[in-house]
Amino acid sequence: MQNFPALRLILKLGRWWALCCGLLSCTVAMLALYPLLGLLAILPAVFALGFGYYLGKSYVELITIIVTTVN
Repeated sequence: MQNFPALRLILKLGRWWALCCGLLSCTVAMLALYPLLGLLAILPAVFALGFGYYLGKSYVELITIIVTTVN
C-alpha cells in the first residue's frame, strides 16, 4: 500500500469522490436538457445525481475490495 498513494487517496476521499461524480452528472444532465425541457429538466437531473453518486460509490467500493484482497 505504501507504493500506491493514489489508492490511499481514493480510499480516504471516497465519499467526496462519489459526491463529485453525482454533482457532475447532475450538472451535465441539467445543461443538456434545459434547452429542451426548461425547468422540467430538474427531474432527470435529480435522477442523474443519484445515478452518478451510485456509480462513484461503487467505484470506491471496488477499489476497497481490491486493496483489502491484495493486502
